[in-house]
Amino acid sequence: MEDLKTCPVEGVRELDFNSEEFARNYKSIYRELHESGCPYAHSTDGDFFALAAHKDIVEACVKSQQWSSKYGPGLQYQSPETPGVLVSVDPPEHTFEAKLVGKAFSKAYFESFIPGIRAYLNERIDAVFAKGGCDIHKEISEPLPLWVIFKMFGKEIDADFMTSFREGFVVGVGQMLRREAPAVRTNESTHFLADHLAETRRRLASGEAKPDDNLLTKFITTELDGRRLTDEKILGFCSFLLTAGSGTTTIMLSNLLHRLLQAPELFERVKADRDLIPVAIEECLRVDAPVHGLFRTNNEATEIGPLKLKPDTKVMMLWSAGSLDPNVFPEPQKFDLDREMSEIRKHLAFGYGIHICRGAPLSRIEGGLFLEVLMDRLPNLRLDGEPTPETRIPVLQGIRALPVAWDV
Repeated sequence: MEDLKTCPVEGVRELDFNSEEFARNYKSIYRELHESGCPYAHSTDGDFFALAAHKDIVEACVKSQQWSSKYGPGLQYQSPETPGVLVSVDPPEHTFEAKLVGKAFSKAYFESFIPGIRAYLNERIDAVFAKGGCDIHKEISEPLPLWVIFKMFGKEIDADFMTSFREGFVVGVGQMLRREAPAVRTNESTHFLADHLAETRRRLASGEAKPDDNLLTKFITTELDGRRLTDEKILGFCSFLLTAGSGTTTIMLSNLLHRLLQAPELFERVKADRDLIPVAIEECLRVDAPVHGLFRTNNEATEIGPLKLKPDTKVMMLWSAGSLDPNVFPEPQKFDLDREMSEIRKHLAFGYGIHICRGAPLSRIEGGLFLEVLMDRLPNLRLDGEPTPETRIPVLQGIRALPVAWDV
């Protein structure tokens, strides 16, 4: 472990964001930060500052020229020459990439996955229904987002690949709050994606594949402002989508179901009034945001509250804390299906500003179908023991196992 660094700013709370204590008690800690009137923190492990106030986070994210992403979203300083994508680049490169992704990620494109997602969910339930119970995190929350993303890539995957990917995900994302660079880990998914990209190029060249067949064919053939993506960039996008779009959605699904099942009257209310499903999804994203936060790096000396920051200082934007700010959300830690959607949507679970998550609409679709199918298929669905929290990945918060039961 790195040496723990004492906070150099008087009055700013010292925390260890990498500790199990923080993972288990972060909501109480966020409440104390907001109530203290000094919504800033210093991590003793990693020696960095973090912003907890919604207002400060939004202001920083809006000032994208001052608060840069060129050094990457983690605590390590990624080289600006490293070909990152979206969350790891600034304009004008980010503008180009966002336009290109925006062309592919249309509302109609995301909605085209609805029949397949519904069918996949029913297949997963068919496989376990007779048992009368399962770890629904393992059986559905984990595989569903990976299945969706690889359908986008035009490729089928098996259980062995899912296991390999999850192992790599835990190792890679688990290092985001560490200053030392994570060990380079070339795993099965890296080779899998490179091989699939090469095969997709071959199929396009031979006429076996068409430009609009899947996301990879679109990335290969789309030209924007006289440019096309290199293979390195395409693989970067694929890896980013896998990391940002699968693990976080997995956590959201299990958080959402657990949030409703631990108060069965809420589950029954949503089951009876399906118009509440979007409200439940957004309120869960607000109260139980899957990602604690990501880093920005200031391009110039600046002051935020008591913090006097030198240029090129990494600062963590605590999305989850901002979404629990009492100055924005009354009774912020209460899960409330009667909040106005316009108010709930001020949450920061998908980030803010130019780097807001482009896949958020798809994640919401997955969440809605997940609840609908479970409500339709599993009679008297209920918790069957305590969930196991995910404590291996400090930048994320959620569930690692969620035992449920139903009537057969």
